[in-house]
Amino acid sequence: MSPPLSTEPVDTRSDLQQVQAQLEEIVTASGRVQAAQENLLRAKVLAGNFPDDSKVRFLLLRLQESAGLNEGMADQWAALLQDCPDDLKIVRYCAMRLVKERRLEEAMSLVDHHLPESNDTERMFARAKLLSDIRAHEQSDALFRRLIWQSTDRNMRAEFAKRLRKRGLLADAFEVIAPVAKHLAPGSKAAELAQGLARDYAFYQRFESEDALAGKDVRILSMKHAILHFRDRKIAEHAPDKSVSVALVTGSLGPGGAERQLTRLAGELTRMAESSDQQPTDIFMRPRKVEVLVKQHTEPTGTPKKQDNFFLPVLVKAQIPVTEINRLPAVSVAHQTVPEGNLARLLEHLPPPVHYGVTRLAPVLRANPFDVVSLWQDGTCLFGALAALLAGAPTIHLVFRGLPPNIRKDRFRAEYPELYQALAQVPGVVFVSNSRKAAEAYSDWLDIPIMRFHILYNGVPDLATDASVADKEKWKAFHASTDDATETIGGVFRLEPDKRPQLWIKLAALYLKERPQARFVIVGDGRLRENIEALAHELNVTDRLLLVGLSNHVGYWYSQMDASVLLSRYEGLPNVLIEAQLLGVPVISTPAGGAGECFVENETGHLLSDVDHPDLHEACEKVTSMVDKGCSNEDLKVHSRRRAQTLFSLEAMITKFLSLCLPAVSGNDDRIDLAPVGLLQA
Repeated sequence: MSPPLSTEPVDTRSDLQQVQAQLEEIVTASGRVQAAQENLLRAKVLAGNFPDDSKVRFLLLRLQESAGLNEGMADQWAALLQDCPDDLKIVRYCAMRLVKERRLEEAMSLVDHHLPESNDTERMFARAKLLSDIRAHEQSDALFRRLIWQSTDRNMRAEFAKRLRKRGLLADAFEVIAPVAKHLAPGSKAAELAQGLARDYAFYQRFESEDALAGKDVRILSMKHAILHFRDRKIAEHAPDKSVSVALVTGSLGPGGAERQLTRLAGELTRMAESSDQQPTDIFMRPRKVEVLVKQHTEPTGTPKKQDNFFLPVLVKAQIPVTEINRLPAVSVAHQTVPEGNLARLLEHLPPPVHYGVTRLAPVLRANPFDVVSLWQDGTCLFGALAALLAGAPTIHLVFRGLPPNIRKDRFRAEYPELYQALAQVPGVVFVSNSRKAAEAYSDWLDIPIMRFHILYNGVPDLATDASVADKEKWKAFHASTDDATETIGGVFRLEPDKRPQLWIKLAALYLKERPQARFVIVGDGRLRENIEALAHELNVTDRLLLVGLSNHVGYWYSQMDASVLLSRYEGLPNVLIEAQLLGVPVISTPAGGAGECFVENETGHLLSDVDHPDLHEACEKVTSMVDKGCSNEDLKVHSRRRAQTLFSLEAMITKFLSLCLPAVSGNDDRIDLAPVGLLQA
């Protein structure tokens, strides 16, 4: 527990030594982000009289790091290091900041410059610790092992064991310290470490063999066995006509497809809960209460977080309660109602995201129980599943919105396989995907029978084609500047790497060579906007291209298009392909995720041959084909709209979702509902 801060008034006239001592006290008491943010202003006032003192600067930068401030931090650490080039503590924090910013090569160069490889034992020891601090674990471990082989200094073994234990490598840490455990001074920190490792190692051997523990992160094993604690749990069955309370849990409310679907679902369920009309006969049960819990939608200051609160106003307008999990108090496991014994001890050693959910989400779900906790996307499943089990939620949805993280390597975490395979053994846990292709990919990866997966297709409402004044003005100006255009090719997507907007611009440039009277519209925004603008200028596309930015009137923009193109590398079930067809606009897409389930090949759209390396000449041919086929074919547009309205209606989504709210009383839930291939081609 952090020591209490002094309540003495701030005296900016204090001498340097007093200020340094007070700043050290503040830094020590600011282990949590919120505490650091609250203490930062006071610290800056204290530091104001000594802006050039290196220790004052060092402590203030540490506090800013603890407060989660990122902008300009690397430059500030570099400036301090330039003034104090021999201070290895500053080298450490400077290198760690570079790692946080994913500037790994620079961090390694910094270590090599200040602590190059050496035969000097003390400098080797310092280098091993610094390499460990910047997560260069392979190099650090090799150097530590070399040191403990060469030296008889037990402190080196203790330091290595401590660092291995911090990474969760319990068996490895025990193996390192065991040879000297009997020779450590009684009562020393090293002796306490050795005793603790021995106790923990014996505890985990109740669950896993020695071979299974070697090289494994026991935090992941703790998560696994904490989940398996619930594999024999009993769930009371709902009466078929009973209403249910639903918590929809997500990471953000940004402008993505998953967030849009969750927001729509929350709105429809709320309207149904508030309606006095009799429910349709194919609805299994009625929602009673609907709430949304989101990890973050505001900045630490409480102001809306850019991009991550895009759908928040929609939920607020519908009067749907929204809880921000980041702003909930963290309640330690010791202060929660948890059965004594193995489970309580397992909960003391969890991966950070799982610990986050157990300490923040579990208490609120326990205090405000829900019949259904629906967790959307992998990251939310990771922090939310065990929390929901601890809170006693009868039904827990694991809702997958795209291809699994073993395919999307940038999203992979070592916890995921153990997480899902353990959850597959727990009654009441339901695996849900929004496309058959994604369900099959998860099934293959996890070796979980495909029959365990349920398909919840996106629900897309009929789109209005009205527009804001700003949107109308944008189109009017663009239309006037391209009044010779015979066709409009559009796309609705975020300007982010997975959507490959650069490839889209290259397609536009190639298409213009064959059809110079085409024009192009992209609706969406993102990190690559400046990159896209530069590329469009380089390829002479700028005069034929309109970058709309974010818009709440996408129906208006679809109504201006003759075809819509999506060139994503990864997708779930792309809403934009469904939305386009609702307005009779043919689509062309890479075979990303469930894109091919959204339309009928060669009738309402075309699927390109390759998702990894799309052939732009093939894309041009298929865009041309759909534009020429669709422009004068009203029957085709009607067919496109009807099919989209049938398969992807809000009513179909709500009916399916509520059917999944019946508790699965067996861990081997065998309800089969994967849409047959024939239906997907209908």
